[in-house]
Amino acid sequence: MVTRIFLCNEQTEPEIRDFIREAIADISEGEQYIVTWNCGNIQTLKVGDRAYFKRIGSANQGYFASGTVVPADREYQLKLRSARYRELSEAYDIDSQANNFRVWVAWDACVSFDEPLRTDYLKQLPHFQGMPLEPQSDAGVFREEYVRMLDREWERQTQKAFRAGKGISLIDVYYRWGLEDIQQGFPQDALESFRQALKLNPNFIKAYLGLGDAHVSLREYAKAVGDYGKAISMRPDKARLAYYKRGEINFLLGQFQQAMADFQAAIAIDPNYADAHFSLGNTYFKLKSYEQAIAAYSKTLEISPERDLAVFRRGRSHYILKEFPESIRDFSHAIELQPSNVDAYYYRGLAYSQPDTADETLAGDDFRKAIVLYQTQGKPEKAKKAKELLETLAIDSLPKARPRSSYAISAAEPDTNAVVDTPPEIIAEVPLAMSTSTDSNDDHDEETSRLIMATEPISNEVAISNAETAISNLTEAIEKIVEVEKIVEKVVEVEKIVEVEKIVEVEKIVEVEKLVEVEKVVDRVVEKFVDRVVEKVVEKPIPFSIEDPSTAEKLAMISVMAQYMREGWMVRSVDKSQVGYDLECTKDDLCEAVVIKSFTSDRESFAISAIEIENARSNKDFVLWVVSGAAENPELRCLRGRELFEQFDLDPLAFAAKVRQATVQLEFTPVALEIPQFEQ
Repeated sequence: MVTRIFLCNEQTEPEIRDFIREAIADISEGEQYIVTWNCGNIQTLKVGDRAYFKRIGSANQGYFASGTVVPADREYQLKLRSARYRELSEAYDIDSQANNFRVWVAWDACVSFDEPLRTDYLKQLPHFQGMPLEPQSDAGVFREEYVRMLDREWERQTQKAFRAGKGISLIDVYYRWGLEDIQQGFPQDALESFRQALKLNPNFIKAYLGLGDAHVSLREYAKAVGDYGKAISMRPDKARLAYYKRGEINFLLGQFQQAMADFQAAIAIDPNYADAHFSLGNTYFKLKSYEQAIAAYSKTLEISPERDLAVFRRGRSHYILKEFPESIRDFSHAIELQPSNVDAYYYRGLAYSQPDTADETLAGDDFRKAIVLYQTQGKPEKAKKAKELLETLAIDSLPKARPRSSYAISAAEPDTNAVVDTPPEIIAEVPLAMSTSTDSNDDHDEETSRLIMATEPISNEVAISNAETAISNLTEAIEKIVEVEKIVEKVVEVEKIVEVEKIVEVEKIVEVEKLVEVEKVVDRVVEKFVDRVVEKVVEKPIPFSIEDPSTAEKLAMISVMAQYMREGWMVRSVDKSQVGYDLECTKDDLCEAVVIKSFTSDRESFAISAIEIENARSNKDFVLWVVSGAAENPELRCLRGRELFEQFDLDPLAFAAKVRQATVQLEFTPVALEIPQFEQ
């Protein structure tokens, strides 16, 4: 097939502007626009010939439409009307006259008649030098060696006109439909749209890229590689995107050498192609060429300094090469660029744990932050790994808090010789045995298992004494936990009932009584609720003191719940959800994440977990209630956010022992606890 040029003079075709408006409307709907056009006395046109329409007769000479010669409807085909014209193609119309034939042409692109692809502009382009651009006759053949260059300039002109609202191209319509189908999750429909575009222009490179993207969505990776390869073969000097996309597929398939070659080819076309430099760095990383990976990531950051993943992966490479100060620098920078990059906290904690850069305090802070973020992001396995690493440090994950001044809460002076009775739930979270697990995934790979840190041994006598004290109280503690858990379960069951009772009572009394009377009613509701729970659950005397810490904690929770209820808050218990707080309280647009701690008469401190401390630092809704005298006349004090750090000292617990056997032996002989000696 050949490419022909049809001429248009507005003097002889006064309706041309109407034709263009109609064509833009039809093409926008994905339909070609059919016109009949004079071709003089030329009788050699074939169905499928490419056609350009050129404006002549004015200063704005140039190409304003393109299309393809198509068959006329059978009732209009000249060859079927007269044996004289049986040799003509199906494109010729019966409206033809001697020496003035007409053919059918389907337009697939057009621009404003006043803004064509101007001939005088083309003459200035180096690759059009010597090209015969002046019309010789209607439907004359355009020289084949110049067709591709004309197609390319015409594509640019139609895209420019489309952006200005002054033109349309059916190829671009199909291409945009294909992109939309991929984005909306219909890759099979996208394939059809891109193929329609290629029927109109087999040299349309972007359609091949679209085909590749659709095949990737369908996980037909071999076909995608072929599509990108076709685009590359058409314009190897301009195919940086095709090289890059093919490299990404090769990387995905584990063909790292081919991926490396593709990324290098893309960079050769465009040395400032940041995506290609970054992907090349990832490829070197997979090939364990860490020095080259560092160079590729550094080049990426020269071009795009804000790319946090390039900084993070460069830090990973430095870490593997045991260049720990450089890795810490990169991990810190990655966190500055993206504070939610939890892996950067994790690996910086690993780096701080190494002998050359050992800082257990900073390592512990990073691991605690990683635990919270992993849990928030729904990655429990990674949170578990970070917690295991934290337990290898001499810094415990569960510090205890005591007041700095009597302003916070007045309490008796501590007995420095007394053994702190650590609640059983805290003991369960501080295992004695400390180990580091390994992970084969990309985020936590083999270098994690090499982390072994040092701690100072404690004397056997102290360890034995602590163990004997803990075990002697274990049986009684277990009984207390069982009974308290029964009460807590009932509390959860009737919590909603209490809220409904409270709302009904408050709404009635607010209308006719003062606030003091409302408080009395709510207090009576809470008292009845507690009495009802105790009557239903406890069939015999509860075998523990009201001064027990865990019991006081539950009573403190009831006191705080009542405080919120009387002020019109909706209260929901979330203490079993492990989100770092006990209650979620809402009122209108307000929300508070409530943590409740209790003082009993025989102690002046309380246990607080690492995730609760992190919430105090970073959660704007964090509220801490400290309750003293929860069993009789509770005194409540509310602390918000960082007030915890202003009014309390946070002292880390050194170690806690937990019984390894499920059965507790009441009689036992002293044994020496084996504390692992860590390598230096």
